[in-house]
Amino acid sequence: MKKIIILALCFSATLVTAGSLKTDNPIRKPSGQVGVMNEAQSKKITRYSEMLADEKYAEARSGLTSMVSKSGVSGYVQALVYQLLGHIDQLQGKYSAAAASFKKAIDLDAMPNTTHFQMMLQSAQLQMLDGNHQAGLRLLNDYFAVVDEIPDSAFVIKANAHARLEQFREGKSAIKQAIQLSDKPKEPWYQLLLAFHSELSEYREMSEVLKLLISMSPNKQTYWMQLSSVYFTLKEDEKSLAVLVLASEKGLLQKESEYMQLFKMYSYNDIPYKAADTLQKALDGKKVESNFKNWKQAGAVWYEARELEKALTAYDRASQFATDGDLDLTRSYLYLDMENWSKAVESITSALQKGGLDNTKTGNAWLMLGMSQASLNRYSQARTAFNNAVKYEKARGNAQQWLQHLTTLEEKAARKAAESS
Repeated sequence: MKKIIILALCFSATLVTAGSLKTDNPIRKPSGQVGVMNEAQSKKITRYSEMLADEKYAEARSGLTSMVSKSGVSGYVQALVYQLLGHIDQLQGKYSAAAASFKKAIDLDAMPNTTHFQMMLQSAQLQMLDGNHQAGLRLLNDYFAVVDEIPDSAFVIKANAHARLEQFREGKSAIKQAIQLSDKPKEPWYQLLLAFHSELSEYREMSEVLKLLISMSPNKQTYWMQLSSVYFTLKEDEKSLAVLVLASEKGLLQKESEYMQLFKMYSYNDIPYKAADTLQKALDGKKVESNFKNWKQAGAVWYEARELEKALTAYDRASQFATDGDLDLTRSYLYLDMENWSKAVESITSALQKGGLDNTKTGNAWLMLGMSQASLNRYSQARTAFNNAVKYEKARGNAQQWLQHLTTLEEKAARKAAESS
């Protein structure tokens, strides 16, 4: 970070035309006579340039190498030859060799300013392309120290190099400089700035950048999901949910994980009805997998929203995937609350048949089965259930009381039957 600040101070920089930074560097004056060459040299340069354009790299390289080795060749012509040799290496992916040729051209100090400065910038980029990011940064700083006007793209190059070196604060400073200079900063620049903020755990700054990215690409759902996650990290849960809701309304949710994130955010914000409705619609629309876990979650939030019928429907679907009786036992509690004795008998019977219940739950299951059968006036089946419940310690006391009460119910039923006959 200190390096970036010192560099800016050395420039005594002031903003000029959009997209560039005017420096106070002394105006460069090339050595020798720029642009001077004889007719024979001009023809050769033209011919070798055409070979290069036709991808005849070997022939062009041979001719240029021979040309620069001759005595009496001016500094300008030599620089031009080395520039062309650098282009050949660059086109062939030989980035280190290309940088070396450009350096020879630069060291001759014989090219016009525009070409000279462009080669300096290219040399820095070539080093970075070859993986030498530290060397590339040194060349880039050399360029900054002599050029009269720095384009915004040079700061982007600098930011990328710092990113490769995991120098996140320096990279952040560079990309912010590029964005500040540009009339229309590019989306990838903001993406890079976002990455720097992320690496530095600067979540508030991330939220601001993401809002800008959304304004640039409102249909790119990645930004919406990231913004929601950032707000959640900032403990701004209502904003996190609001962003997801907007993304959903725009039809941007695609993956199962995204629908589940919206469901969980509704739950986290204590809005069980919307949570249940979101998950139910996602299940019905096959946006999320129809499985035990998802249907069970749907049942739980419908129950929390006091939508018992919907909760039972979801639990019924979950039951189809269950490998033990635990969920069927949960269903039975709801049926008992609703005094739907027949359904309670079905769910409890299913729970006992599937098994996998501990002793406490098994005892309770037999006890509830007896109560449901008794409520249906099925006293014989009720007695069988209570007798089974007696076998379990924690259910025994209630089961014995129910067996006594059941005797009373049976006697009443017998008297009533006798009286009506």
